[in-house]
Amino acid sequence: MFLIIDALKDMETTNTPKIHRPRRSKADIEAAIQKAAITQIKKKGFARALVTDIVKRAKIEPIVFYNRFKNLDEFYDSFVKRYDYWISDLTRDLNKDLDTEEGYVGALHTVFDALLEDNLMAELLRWEIAEGTPITERTAKLREIDLSMLIEQFEQKFAAHDIDGVAISALMIAGIYFMVLHKDRSAFGGIDINTDEGRKRISATFAQIGRLLYRAHGSQERRKRLETCLRKEGLSPDAIERCLAELND
Repeated sequence: MFLIIDALKDMETTNTPKIHRPRRSKADIEAAIQKAAITQIKKKGFARALVTDIVKRAKIEPIVFYNRFKNLDEFYDSFVKRYDYWISDLTRDLNKDLDTEEGYVGALHTVFDALLEDNLMAELLRWEIAEGTPITERTAKLREIDLSMLIEQFEQKFAAHDIDGVAISALMIAGIYFMVLHKDRSAFGGIDINTDEGRKRISATFAQIGRLLYRAHGSQERRKRLETCLRKEGLSPDAIERCLAELND
């Protein structure tokens, strides 16, 4: 009797179709790992995402991950190099129009909007601030190198004037970073950039800063031209100084 039952079980097992998972290519697996990492980092941040989270979401065995990367740090090193590209592209785009007030204001908008839309980049900035690792130190330095082109351009534009365009812009960018990273904690200065009203206030402020910065630059340019004209007309240095002092009153 038992032999018959065992035989029937064997027949049932034999006749049960096996489920074959589709074989994934190397490219498919790598794409799955990248996609899973993006999801987990956006959810937990770089510091709290785990290999177990990534492999589970990518639907792979841990050995598949470790055949490619020695550990999570090595994966992050590769991952960050791949996804930290946007600041370089952004810098190249911003460089085109920074010589005008409209271009400058547009550049601030671009940085603000890009960080609001790209949670992954915001998490990378958060990680840089929170932890000093070889990866975060490298990305911070590379970002500074990328931004050095903008700094040089501003130094040249405002070099002859009593305006520190670089420091003003650094404070603006740092403020954008902080407000974006802080937006899910609380409003700052009563401004909640999670709302349309809050974003509009920031947008209006970009325009105000651009107007103050570039019009101050234009005012000093006109002052220089006036000084040159008065000198050509034969006014003495003292007379020129008195005339220019009138402009400041």
